[in-house]
Amino acid sequence: MDLASFDIFKGIAAKMAWLTQRQNVIAQNIANADTPDYQAKDLKPLDFKSTLEASLKPTTTNPLHLAGTHGEGDARVVKEDKPYEVTPSGNTVSIEEQMQKASQTGIDYQMITTLYQKNIGLIKTALDRGGSN
Repeated sequence: MDLASFDIFKGIAAKMAWLTQRQNVIAQNIANADTPDYQAKDLKPLDFKSTLEASLKPTTTNPLHLAGTHGEGDARVVKEDKPYEVTPSGNTVSIEEQMQKASQTGIDYQMITTLYQKNIGLIKTALDRGGSN
């Protein structure tokens, strides 16, 4: 069974990839906290709801069905973060802010991992009950 064929797992994988990439950007910001003129960066927020809606959109089976609309866009574009403070050397990295973002990203990753595990559990339950008849 290929889990990538399930739309929910495509959405979860997209969120996990975004969180991993965001953690890398945050680590890069922290590593450059003393670099003159370094501008803190962050990723454009990933809208998990619209990601799931795009992957779970219904298929039209009749020409009279309405197709609906879904916005398209790249959620992984790196953007410069709006600085809370700027050092005299022009650096905009705030260690406290970056640590807060790293912590929140870790919590979000843990939540999405739990969601993944729960969906695997549902599939296992469905397979076990289906085979016992």
